[in-house]
Amino acid sequence: MIEITGVTEGDEYAAAKRLERRMLDLWPDLARSRTDVIRIFVGLKMHGQKLEDLDLVVIASFQVARDFDPEWKFYSRAGDAFTPKSARVRNFALVFEVKSHDASGVRFENTAAFVRYVRNGAESWECVTEKNRIQMFEFKKWLDRFGLDHVHVQNLVLFTGLKERDLPPRPNVCIAGDTSFERLLNVLGQLAGPREPDKRVTLSYGNEEAFTRLLAPNSPLFATLEPTPLDRRRMDLIAKSELSEAWLVDLGQRQVLLKGRGGVGKTVILLQMAYRAFDQWGRRSLVLTFNKALVADMRRTMSLLGVPRDVEKGGVAIETVHGFMGRLMLELGVIDGYESFLEDYDSHKETLLSYLRSGTVTAEDLGEIMRADAAEFDWDLVFVDEGQDWPGDEIAILNAVYGPMRLTVSDGIDQYVRHSVADWTSGLPKGNSRTRRMRKCLRMKANVAAFVADVAMRLGLDDWDLEPNVDAGGGRIIIYDGDLTTQPDRIAGLVKEARKLGNFPVDMLACVPPGSVVRTAHGPGSAAAEAYAAMGGKVWDGTARDVREAYPTDREELRFVQYDSCRGLEGWSVVNYDLDQLWDCKARQWEAEGHDHDPLIETREEAAARHAARWVMIPLTRAIDTLVIGLGTASSPLRSVLRRVADQHPDFVEWIELPHVGT
Repeated sequence: MIEITGVTEGDEYAAAKRLERRMLDLWPDLARSRTDVIRIFVGLKMHGQKLEDLDLVVIASFQVARDFDPEWKFYSRAGDAFTPKSARVRNFALVFEVKSHDASGVRFENTAAFVRYVRNGAESWECVTEKNRIQMFEFKKWLDRFGLDHVHVQNLVLFTGLKERDLPPRPNVCIAGDTSFERLLNVLGQLAGPREPDKRVTLSYGNEEAFTRLLAPNSPLFATLEPTPLDRRRMDLIAKSELSEAWLVDLGQRQVLLKGRGGVGKTVILLQMAYRAFDQWGRRSLVLTFNKALVADMRRTMSLLGVPRDVEKGGVAIETVHGFMGRLMLELGVIDGYESFLEDYDSHKETLLSYLRSGTVTAEDLGEIMRADAAEFDWDLVFVDEGQDWPGDEIAILNAVYGPMRLTVSDGIDQYVRHSVADWTSGLPKGNSRTRRMRKCLRMKANVAAFVADVAMRLGLDDWDLEPNVDAGGGRIIIYDGDLTTQPDRIAGLVKEARKLGNFPVDMLACVPPGSVVRTAHGPGSAAAEAYAAMGGKVWDGTARDVREAYPTDREELRFVQYDSCRGLEGWSVVNYDLDQLWDCKARQWEAEGHDHDPLIETREEAAARHAARWVMIPLTRAIDTLVIGLGTASSPLRSVLRRVADQHPDFVEWIELPHVGT
């Protein structure tokens, strides 16, 4: 049988129907077969991958290999050409990029295909064969996540507006609108490097077990990303909530600065603005942040909203600053690879900035890379999250490449964690920048906001001016005095309570200090996450580097991140393990870094405590309904502050003494 699933309209669906007709022209019995299966997935979503959208994925598995007539010479794995005596195919896995351009919109350089786009009146060309090759590797990486690593995948580009005569000489990965399915199989024969015993070829892209698993009902190919009620709330905030037109008309016309403390919803506002720019004007926006866990979280939201990152249609891309800077450096010849990239990052930035300032890289050069690689570099708008942490050289690079008018910057007051506060408006003429000050708490319920405000005051953050949202009543705080890592049953209890309110584990967030990252059976990870998983809970352990790249796709996964990665994230219930360790770590870190301070105003210890206090406020402002704080054995003033604030609010703050391990 042949079955088409997924999107049921548009060019990709039309291409899928055309492929189906071509298959039945060759093998009419396929329509009735119960043993031979071809599934065509239209608009497949690889949830959690950097590159998520695939036009067509075609998976076939035949009980008995099917014959087809060899038309051309094939090429062995050694690269030798030979004429097959016979050919047949047992299975295949294909990733198609579909393009509807006519001949005037396509050019070939040898076997590389480029398609033309016109954006903002400027012509650009995208190398679609390279894009398709990257899609194939990303698809294989996605399958590997689910243990399906024994399947070979072939990438193909389908030009529905071209004919075979328009294509370059074979072999290549290009397919035309009039290509028969038998000829497509010949293309696979040329590309696959098949073994040729006695010149009789059987194309096979994996063993029978691998394809059985790939086509099973529980295969990731059939999985959907189901939003939780909290996801839907966030989606509504981004896609449906009213955003003042005055906030939108500035986009691209002047630099916009969004200022506010943790909890006012700066990250959501950034995503709102990027979404509206795409939805109303088809603009392409790049969102940059230092936080990999936040990248994963924002990508999950954009995926649920169905927002693309397309050159032609527009959309939103979310990247880390280091990832974007690395690609820019590679494109401009500053580096020739990523080996030791982060170790030499500062010197690479210095070189890049000197290129831009000296004219070694000109505006014409920048325009050329945006035309040549529009998918990675041609952005109408750039949104910067946690802009207060950007060093001056990175600000200068971004200004040189895109200009300050394309930038919208989120500035977290008292949330800076680098040596100095970033200055985004330096040198900007008056009137070329707009500041939007945000004070109302949009995340935390009133009780949580009141608790956090009192903690800030007692920690000496006298300028804390976050206004509680009186429309969001309720909220509670639980403080555990003891080792919460050894009490995973209490976390399971919080999950159970959240479920009663219609929430899922993925709606929660657990934050851990760096010292709790240990070697687990699955590699480096969080001891707290390991303890919860040992009870049977599912986790998305963002403390592990390989996990942080992909967002959680299962609603049953409880998210764990390090404190350094929690900014911008939120949860219905947020568990802060060993919060006193965070205080101690950041105070010691500040002193070790040798910061200057004014001894007439405060002692060195007081300055370090103020830095630690600012850091502590970040995880304290992540919760919506329930804020859980664990206190270990680190010595800090935090315990006494929390004790006093808890005593002030006995109605909604609970202090629980945990038993010592072994008692």
